[in-house]
Amino acid sequence: MSPGDNDNIENEMENNNNEQQPEVEIVAEEAEIQTDSDKLKENYSELNNRFLRLAADFDNYKKRVSKEKSDLSLYANEELVRELLNVLDNLNLAIEHAGADDGDTSSTIEGVKLVYNLFLSTLDRFGLQAIESSTGTEFDPRHHQALERIETDEITPGLILDEMIRGYMFKDRLLRPASVTVSTDIIEKKKSPSTDDNSENNDDNEKVIEINTDSINNSEDNVFDLTDEELE
Repeated sequence: MSPGDNDNIENEMENNNNEQQPEVEIVAEEAEIQTDSDKLKENYSELNNRFLRLAADFDNYKKRVSKEKSDLSLYANEELVRELLNVLDNLNLAIEHAGADDGDTSSTIEGVKLVYNLFLSTLDRFGLQAIESSTGTEFDPRHHQALERIETDEITPGLILDEMIRGYMFKDRLLRPASVTVSTDIIEKKKSPSTDDNSENNDDNEKVIEINTDSINNSEDNVFDLTDEELE
C-alpha cells in the first residue's frame, strides 16, 4: 500500500470516531436524564407519602382536640361539685339533727351557720368573692345597684345605708351587683313663687277689708253723733 492509502484510511477512521462521539454523548445524556427522572419520581413518592401521613396525623389531632373540648365542657364543674359534696353532707346532718331536736332550735341555727360558712369557703376557693357593701361603704356604680335613695343628715351623702341583696364577683368578673340603699342630701321643699304672690295678695285683701270695715264703722259713728239740726 502506498503512503497515500494509509493517510486515507486514517482519515476515514478519524471521521468515523468523530461521528460516533456525539452519539455516545447523547446516549450518556439520556441515561443521566433518565436517572434524574427516576430520582425525582422517588423523591415525589416519598414526599407524597409524608404528606399523607401528616394529613392523617392532623386529622386524628383535630378529632382528639374536639373530644377533649367536649369532655372539658361536659365535666368542667366536676371539681366544684366534688367539693360541694362536703357541704351537702353537712347540710343533710343539720336537717337530721333539726328533726331530732325537742323544741330547741339554737343548735340547729348554729349548725346551719356552720354549713353556710363551709359553703362560702368552698366557693371562695373557686374564685367567688362577696362585694363589700356594709353600712358606710362608699357607693360604687360598678359594683352596687341603688334600689332606693334616702334623704338623711345623719350620714354623708353617697354612702350605703343598707344592703338588700348581696353581690358577688367571680375572680375579676362581676357576677351580680349588690342591691343597696344610698344616702342623699335632704332637699328642702320651697314654696313656689305663685303661692307667695297669692299669699301676699290675700294679705293685701285682708288689709283692704279691714280698712273698709273701719271706714264703715267710723261713718256709722259719725251719723249717730249728728244732732237733729245737723241732719235737717
